[in-house]
Amino acid sequence: MFDVSNRILAVLCGLAVCASAAVDQCKPIGWATRSGRTSTEFNVTGGGNAAPITVTTFADLQKYAKDSSPRVIYIDGTLGDGWSGTSGSRLNITASNKTIIGLKPGTLLKAPIHITSKASNIIVRNIVIQGPGSNADQAWDNLTIEGEAKNIWIDHCEFWDGQDGNADVVKGSDNVTFTWCIFGYKKKSTHNLSNLIGSSDNEPVSEGKLNVTYMFNWWKAANQRKPRCRYGNVHVVNNLLTGDASITSGTDVLGVSAGHMCKVRTERNVFINESNPIYTGNANGTGVNEVIDNIFTNCSGNTRGTGTSFTPPYEYESFMLKASDVEAAVKANAGATLKSPTECNANYVEPPPPTPDKQYQAEKGTITGGAFESSNAGYHGDGYVNFDKGGDFVVKVKVDTAGQYKLSIDFANGSGESRSLTVSAGLDTVTAPFKATNAWTVWETADVLINLAAGENAVKFATVGGNDGPNIDQFDVTLVKAAAKPDSTVNDSSKTRIAEMLSGISPKTYRVSLFDTKGSLVRRMNVESAKVGDVAWITRGLPAGLYVMRMKSAGTERRRFITVK
Repeated sequence: MFDVSNRILAVLCGLAVCASAAVDQCKPIGWATRSGRTSTEFNVTGGGNAAPITVTTFADLQKYAKDSSPRVIYIDGTLGDGWSGTSGSRLNITASNKTIIGLKPGTLLKAPIHITSKASNIIVRNIVIQGPGSNADQAWDNLTIEGEAKNIWIDHCEFWDGQDGNADVVKGSDNVTFTWCIFGYKKKSTHNLSNLIGSSDNEPVSEGKLNVTYMFNWWKAANQRKPRCRYGNVHVVNNLLTGDASITSGTDVLGVSAGHMCKVRTERNVFINESNPIYTGNANGTGVNEVIDNIFTNCSGNTRGTGTSFTPPYEYESFMLKASDVEAAVKANAGATLKSPTECNANYVEPPPPTPDKQYQAEKGTITGGAFESSNAGYHGDGYVNFDKGGDFVVKVKVDTAGQYKLSIDFANGSGESRSLTVSAGLDTVTAPFKATNAWTVWETADVLINLAAGENAVKFATVGGNDGPNIDQFDVTLVKAAAKPDSTVNDSSKTRIAEMLSGISPKTYRVSLFDTKGSLVRRMNVESAKVGDVAWITRGLPAGLYVMRMKSAGTERRRFITVK
């Protein structure tokens, strides 16, 4: 969904700070675009060309963020109920190939984001997360990337007042880029600690990983961790870091900090009113922070680096700003400021609102050999179906177009083993496994492809071989491929008229023209056949109706009405 053509920063040029730099804000950059600590490219696409889904509830946002399909998800409105400590709303992204974007500027998500379970190829964009305020207790970060998740691009987002931190990358995760984000604090606290990379000096799963790029971001009034890293090769380039004496003050205010086995390349950034902008106290004899062409204004404490870091394996120099241009550029563009999900695409045309998936509740169907229940939490609607051995239920599903459809089925299976169901509609039957979900309150989504006829279909879910089945909550119905339309043809009486016109016409070459009843030319072709079927081919794919066919050959012209069916 992202246009990757070169785009000059028009906004920056309007501010007279574009310099010679060019950057495409729709194109991911930095470590997110590489595989591991190598120069091998990785194409970060998120949900790619999947049809966008607009969500207006947190439950739907969570559902699509966790399912197995590539998704482009637009968040419409403020979602989530808030959180404190480690309880409340939390958005878990545990599946790969997801794009999650705020539909409008300043889209507020009242839930922290947790990217984990080796999820990869993730894009998060144009979202504001406002935390409840920092404290020294263990709590959720506004954003946590862990569990060996990789190839993550976080763009044009805002992270404010995280309890434990604003945005952490830990525990074996890799290849992450933050661009045009704000990491800030509005409330004074000694625990205003923003961006942690690596949670411990004893984290072997992170060795050779935790490679992160920060470019065009703004740290506002954070005490520490801007960022503070372990293990990774971390590129901090073209960022703005500003202190605020009313929120940050004292000797505990620390800037960019390279810790255990971490190499940082701190390049062409701007530090304003920052204490200890380059902090070396966490180096542990193995941390390196190479400081290159930065600007320090009204800063106290160390501004000098240590050692030589690394050469980034990705291209960035062609659009890197001079340090003198960074402050104006970042202040003008950082944050959840995008007016539409694809604002950066100069050729973007606003699409019609997406048609929501048709959704059906299993418990609304006709249940045979099973029961409607509501005792296990986490379902949608009024409840779910619990099968007996040999049980089934039937739901009437109405679609407008015949074709292949995807049923995205929410299920729970706490049995500890996979259970299968047959799903049937008309003459089409599919047997699908439903894996164990560890508990009957853990709901996941399985996709089944089945052919449906236009109109109402009786979709049947049945256990297999007299065995038990999973519990079924609800299912979405999405068209995958419309059935091929039969070729248009003419009725029998029209075939007779065509035969009459062909009588006596030389089959070498003649012209056939087709007009609608208003006299407008619809089609024309030259024909070298006296076969009725070859002539009738001109009607292929036309809407049913009445037409006028004209044949011209060697001065002979014939016309007849033709009915296409």
